[in-house]
Amino acid sequence: MKKALVVHPVMTFFAGAELLCLYVCKALQEAGFQVTLATNALVPSEAERIYGMGNVMKNCRHMRIPEFNPIAPRLLVLQKLLYAVRIWFLLEKTEAKVVFSTQSSPFIIPGRKSYHFLYSIVDLFNYPPGSGPGILLEKTGPPGRLYHSIIGICRKALWERRFQKPTWFFAVGSRVLRDLRTRGFQNSSLIFPPCRNSFVPRVPKRKQVVQIARLIPEKRLEMFFTIAQKLPRYRFYLLGRETPIQHKPFRAYRDGLLSRIPGNVTYVEGVTREHSELLQESAVYLYTGNEPGIGISIIEAIAAGCIPFSPYGVGNADVLGAAKVGFLYKTVEEAADKIGKTLDSEHSEADIYEVSRKAELFTARTFEEHIKSLAQ
Repeated sequence: MKKALVVHPVMTFFAGAELLCLYVCKALQEAGFQVTLATNALVPSEAERIYGMGNVMKNCRHMRIPEFNPIAPRLLVLQKLLYAVRIWFLLEKTEAKVVFSTQSSPFIIPGRKSYHFLYSIVDLFNYPPGSGPGILLEKTGPPGRLYHSIIGICRKALWERRFQKPTWFFAVGSRVLRDLRTRGFQNSSLIFPPCRNSFVPRVPKRKQVVQIARLIPEKRLEMFFTIAQKLPRYRFYLLGRETPIQHKPFRAYRDGLLSRIPGNVTYVEGVTREHSELLQESAVYLYTGNEPGIGISIIEAIAAGCIPFSPYGVGNADVLGAAKVGFLYKTVEEAADKIGKTLDSEHSEADIYEVSRKAELFTARTFEEHIKSLAQ
């Protein structure tokens, strides 16, 4: 039987990258591959609850990735590098002839046909992400230069000779693609993540605004609250979720955020699949984050007929540009003004379904067929 390895070291976030990972596994399984999923945990029940894809995960073999447990904070960089080398040796034992790495990481396995999804250029040089200070991509005074020197010496000693280009990089965002090519990785292209097509509009739409996000600083949800305060006559809904792995490092951010919810904002704890009506009934989807990668929620919102709003220069701006739908903004004032005018306007059923059709650019079936063609 044909064998494939899918590398996704931390599955327990259960966000957009994890959904992309499962669609890669699904495509490979349908193409007749025995799929091994290298990750920290296989939890089909959660994959089913959140995505409805529990059987896809259940049908994967499991290669367990050990947790990163640093013991000396002052030697964090060295520990991260040693941990990454340990994972590298583990992954190289696979018999798979084709490898898909679906989470930003440095784990590119030489000698195999390999495809590497990247959501941030930082994660090629800093692993595991979220475990402490990352590499400083620009020099920022003496501390930055010292940090560069230390991590540079460690990288050369521990893994730089092992790092090889994969067959192809898939940048999940044009900013990421630009960063890759600037650093010499010309074997790269932009890719849009797969969209679930089960989210369809409910008409007439309610004049309300929604955002779906994990409660982490990169989502800049305080901006969501500020925009809501500028439009007190409209309801705003934040569908939020917190995973166990995020609870400790982001607890202060979460608690501070939820302690100052404006009166016209309703916070709902849960996942999209359990509260799909928030997308289907809302007229506007407001994204406020600054992540370079493309998010799946904004694509699902378009499928549900929401008019999307995104800041300039972030990954989700690529979605609006490709689909030719929605509005970009630079400031909270500009966002509030454009959202207010959008909600004040009347939109026909035909208008709403025209927005929904824009999501056809990002269908899961198109994504899966592309994965199958690469694996052959």
